[in-house]
This record gives sequence, structure tokens and C-alpha cells, in this order.
Amino acid sequence: MPFDALMLRALEQRWATELPGMYVEHIVSRNGLIWFKAKNRPRALLIVLAPGLSRMHWTRHPVPKEGDRNNNQFFQRLTPFMITTLAVPPFERIVHLEILRHNDFEEPKPGRLIVEMAGHLTNLVLVTPDFTVVDAFRKIPPGRPGRTIWPGQPYVSPPTVANPCNTHDPNHLTPFAKRLYSESEHWSWESFCSDWNQANYHIYHLTSPQGEADLWVYPLEGYQSVAVTDPDAALDEYFRSREQAMAIEAQRKQLARLLEKRRQHLEQKITDYQSQMAADPNQLRHLGDLWLTYQYLFQNRSLPCSVEVPSLENPATMVVLTAHPGDTPVALAQAYYREARKQQARKTSLAQILPQLAQELAEVSKNQAILADTVVGQAWLAHQLQITQKMGAKPVAEEVLPYRRFQTQSGYPILVGRSQQENADLTFRRARPDDMWFHVKQSPGSHVILGCGKSHPNLDDLLDAAELAVFYSQASQSSMVPVDYTRRKFVRKRPHGDAGQVLYRQEKTLYITPDPNRLRRLGAVKEKLAARGNPGSR
Repeated sequence: MPFDALMLRALEQRWATELPGMYVEHIVSRNGLIWFKAKNRPRALLIVLAPGLSRMHWTRHPVPKEGDRNNNQFFQRLTPFMITTLAVPPFERIVHLEILRHNDFEEPKPGRLIVEMAGHLTNLVLVTPDFTVVDAFRKIPPGRPGRTIWPGQPYVSPPTVANPCNTHDPNHLTPFAKRLYSESEHWSWESFCSDWNQANYHIYHLTSPQGEADLWVYPLEGYQSVAVTDPDAALDEYFRSREQAMAIEAQRKQLARLLEKRRQHLEQKITDYQSQMAADPNQLRHLGDLWLTYQYLFQNRSLPCSVEVPSLENPATMVVLTAHPGDTPVALAQAYYREARKQQARKTSLAQILPQLAQELAEVSKNQAILADTVVGQAWLAHQLQITQKMGAKPVAEEVLPYRRFQTQSGYPILVGRSQQENADLTFRRARPDDMWFHVKQSPGSHVILGCGKSHPNLDDLLDAAELAVFYSQASQSSMVPVDYTRRKFVRKRPHGDAGQVLYRQEKTLYITPDPNRLRRLGAVKEKLAARGNPGSR
């Protein structure tokens, strides 16, 4: 079910009586979920600004506790306020909330809070009555591609959507409405537009012949349809199950990627070890014996020189012995004996390692088959992810890699420089060209590398690295800190600049307010407290 313009229209008629007069005392924000909490109201107004899951409805699920609140300056500046009226532009996924806030003199000050749920253009924007931006949940400074959302700038709404009731063009219908138009024998523009103009929509539980559940404002052909008595509860349940399914699918894809990478690594390692097992140390010993047996042939000869001698094992076979300046037959013989001992010891070790690698490869292949052919649960996926990540983990000595080291939940390594010189070494010697590079915009701080290579990390991985970039910068006590990130290949040294000073291009920006829970999970808070020597100082 898409949260489309028709679904928003169905909820708008309910909000018209429920939202006016709502006094929002505080706002809680976490991971793209925003709760508007009002006194003496059993339900909170939930606004989700995550792409693909953007929506707005009442929820009875518990609001995160006080300690989990995001200290977002935008929300601190916004609350408290009272909603007076609301409006939804035709066929848009945008809600305009007329609000009253109090200024420093406790005088009511009108404003407008715009909730944008248009696909990837999700945002919460506070504007004045003449549509000048006051503040926004996601700010877009001037000069960036696309529209500008910046304090003091005129508000520019997302691109408008054509109203199909005016155009009578089926291409302007929402995706589900197009399906209704193409599949229903009883569909007509007159009834569709009449329903729209009268806000005559009801939300239905839809069940396909295959048992798949959905929600929408019209019954669909071939679906069992039951009218919903509590749309908000239905939306809560539907999107929670959808979020869980998306999380499981993301874990499944991540595990599939890790298993395939581990399988290729194991196969390559087994091939290399098998070729080493095929080597014969007796051939090296034989060469050592030849040098000792025929050392007299190299006496009083100028080097370099080569001598052809018969093999000790088969006199009919000739072997060429070559000596260079500085070589002696005895030293060369000892070198061959030493290499033969190493080769023999390596074969003894590999004889024990190869069965273990084969067993691990069989386990990886088994898990790949289970993942491809079986419906697995989230607990199994989480357990296998943990095991697979440990399989590929390689501890690195501090003297080899002297940077701060962290790891995302997806298993990507994060490296953080400790000084100007480390920043330069990390960016230009350690990082690969396609790794992600992070730095707080226009503020001194550490260079941060997300070791993702050519893969595409998810939003949580990017937020982990950006959070560390803020934490190890002079902006660590601020909120909504802009963090630029780009591929390492787009970063270059600043001409005539000090170590660690760079220029970069093709960057994107994340706005980060330090999240203690994320930092604690990464291990950054604990590390910094230990470095200060005062566990109670933060």
C-alpha cells in the first residue's frame, strides 16, 4: 500500500475535527520517526520521514522515553505550539498545519508547519505566513542541487502533481488508482472525482487470493475487502509489519553478500593452499645436495658463472647451477635446505588447515542454499550475520594501523584519524579510491573513512561514520552539524596546505545531532571518556 494522495485524503477528513486545538507540548525524534505529543491525549501524532515509509497518522504505540529524545534545535525552537487548522493541496502528499507559537513576550505568533511526504523529498518545514522559511528538519543550503530550504529564503514546495479530475489523464492517477482504472469494470471519472471532491473515502483491509494483506481507500478486483473501523490502528499495524519485513530483507541481502564474499575468499584460499601442498621440498634438498657435491667446480672461477652438472637421482638428467657475485656453494646449499624445511613445515600446517577451510566452505554453501530456498526468521539472520562477520574479521595490530577503529552494524570498518598527519595518511595512503570519506563542514576535526569499497552502504552505515566525524571534531557539542561525504577518489591535497588539509568535490551532506545511543553502540563515548581519565565528565 502506498501512502498516496487518496489515503491522505481519507485521513484528512478525520484530522479536520481532531487536529485543530491540539497543543503540542514536546516532540520526540528518533531514526526518522517524529512523535507530536499533546497533554491529555492518549495517542501521539506520528510523522515518518523515511523514504518509502513516509506517512502521518495517530499512534497508540509507546513514545520513546525521555532519555531517548533527540536534542534537535529545530524541535526545541518549534515547541510548544497549537494547531489551529490544516489543509492538504489537491493530490499532493503534503500537509499544511496552521499553528500558533508564543514569542519571547508570550504573544501568539502565527506560522505554518509544512509536512512533506513526497517520496524522497521528505521534510518538516516551519515558515512564516508569507512563506519565508524559519527553520526545517532537513536544511538544504543555497547552491545545492534542487530546491533550497534555508532560513530566511522563500519556501519552494516540491514539484506540483497534476489533478487528474481536471486533466482526465489516467497517467496522473496514483499507482493504485491506475490499477483500479485498468481492472475495474465499474470505474468512472464521475464517481472517482465525486468521491475526491466530497472526501468520500473509506479505508479497507484488502486480502489477495494468495493471502497477502494490504490497505487502501477502494476495494480492488480479486481482493477480499473489509472496511476498517480504526484507520490509525490499521496503519500502525500495517507499517510495523512492513518495516519488519524490510529490515528482514535488508539483513537477508547483507548476509547473502557476506556469504558470497566469504565463499569466494575460501575457494581462492583453498586453491592457493592446494598449489602449495603440491610443491616438493625434496627438489630443494636435491639442489642443496648438488651445490655441496659440485662446489669444487666453482673454485677459482670468476662470478657470475653457470655450470651444467648431472642430477644425483638420474645422471642422464642435467641441471644448471648458477652462482652470482657474493654467492658461495655452501651458503646456497644452506639456503635451499632452509627453504626445504620451511616448505615441509608449511605442508604439515596446511594439511591441518585445509580440512578446516573445506568444512567452513561447506557450511557457507549450506547457509547460501538455506537463504535461497527457505523462508528464514530474523533471529536466524542476525545470528548468521554475527557468525559470518566474525569469520572475515582480521585483527589489526595497533602499530600497523594506528587509527581509531570502529565497525558499523553492517560490518563495514570505520577508521578515524587522531592528528593532522594521521588524517593525511588515512586519506591518501590507507583509504581505497572508492571508500567513503567524511569530514565536518568548515570545522576542524578528524578525517573519517568508511571502508565500503565499491559497495553502496545503507543510511545507518553513513550515519555511523558521520556521527563519528562530528564526535571527533570541535563541533561535537553542537546540533544539526553539516557533515560532507564523498568517495575518497574525489578528495585531493590542498596545494601548499598543511598535512590533512584537502579539497573535495561531488560531496553530499548529512546533518547530524550527536546521538549518545549510537556513539555508545559504536564504542566512541567509552573510548573518549577513558582517554580523558574522568568517567563522569561527559
